[in-house]
Amino acid sequence: MELDTFKPTFLIQIEGKSLSKDITQEITSFVFTDNEEELDVLELSITNRNLQFVDDSLFQEGNEIIARFGYVGNLSPRKKAVIKDIDYDFPENGDPTIRIKAYDKGFKLAGKENQKVWQKPAPGILYSEIAEQIASANGLKPVVTPTKGHHLRVTQSNQSDAVFLKELATKARDRDGQGVSGYSFFIQDDELHFHPRELEQAPLLTLEYFTDRKGVLRSFRPSTQSQGAKGAGVETKSVGVDPRKKDVVEHKANNATTPERTSLGKQTYLVDGNTGEGSFKEQETGQVVPAYERSEAFHEEPAQEPAQDTAEGKFREAELKQVEATAATIGIPSLRAKKNLEVKGVGRKFSGIYYCHSVRHSIGSSGYSCEIKLKKNALGKGAGDKSAQTKGKPNDKEAPATPQNEPPAMVTINADSGAVS
Repeated sequence: MELDTFKPTFLIQIEGKSLSKDITQEITSFVFTDNEEELDVLELSITNRNLQFVDDSLFQEGNEIIARFGYVGNLSPRKKAVIKDIDYDFPENGDPTIRIKAYDKGFKLAGKENQKVWQKPAPGILYSEIAEQIASANGLKPVVTPTKGHHLRVTQSNQSDAVFLKELATKARDRDGQGVSGYSFFIQDDELHFHPRELEQAPLLTLEYFTDRKGVLRSFRPSTQSQGAKGAGVETKSVGVDPRKKDVVEHKANNATTPERTSLGKQTYLVDGNTGEGSFKEQETGQVVPAYERSEAFHEEPAQEPAQDTAEGKFREAELKQVEATAATIGIPSLRAKKNLEVKGVGRKFSGIYYCHSVRHSIGSSGYSCEIKLKKNALGKGAGDKSAQTKGKPNDKEAPATPQNEPPAMVTINADSGAVS
């Protein structure tokens, strides 16, 4: 009997043991969600008609799951997760079921709240060194870009390690002066990532709506900030107190102060369609962020004010919400979060490169499909002539001509002879 290479499939190991066929045929739904801002989640729905899985040693909390999914000969990379939640349902009518939820190893960092002061003799400790130490303490491999700016002490006040690292990521920078890079923090399998987003990378693949005969992109729904609204993506302001000078300090981040950044389009913010006005007045700001960095001890004066780091990190984070979109595609095992994707066929305003921050792979009775969430820090060329061009460096890279690891090509079979043409 020949294998059906067009049928979606998944391979699962629990605690190093591959599930047998009599178990996998009872799995009615497989869902894996790859996230940047939240934990990755693996969900399995299993029919428990003979109650044989309730006490099975494999289906218990704390066990590690390794999964691959896709098509025969075209499977995704290995995904690791740990079983945390198991729901049992014994209904009056129908078969009993088990629903398993497993999370990536980031859950180790997300539970306990810690009270700690991170410190190191002069010249002090780096944010990247804190990330490396937390990774080591939790058995994770650090994938960390070194940061700038030494601190004699950094306070972690009643925060989980995950929340603490997210806070550090918003104000971390990899070079002095203008062009501060807000970092991204996430867990990927056995790795702890703490580095700038790779917005300058080439798109992983191209998704086309309307012009693609294969129908890879099934739907695309973009949303933007209201025209004329001055959102946080236009300008942010950090406000703090300098304990030495006993004075209020504030720093602003906008197009003029943050020029060295990657732009995924031509226009960085929306403007009033009638007047073309899109700049801030002196008394206005889009988002006010409290800054406490001046309370930290420095071995020497930093090259750039730490409150400015916070403002620019928040500016970049908010700017990525200028254009957000959700899309649905056919099942593509190579789709991953934290990567760039190119969208075509949705007009000049919305076509272009997007940053993917979430992918939901779903295999069930209706087949295999993907739901993706996208972000973009700029509009396309069709946004209007009055919008100011970005001062950032546009990402003009193109995706590969053929999507990597795409589903098997369609074939034609002769109904009489069975020959493949």
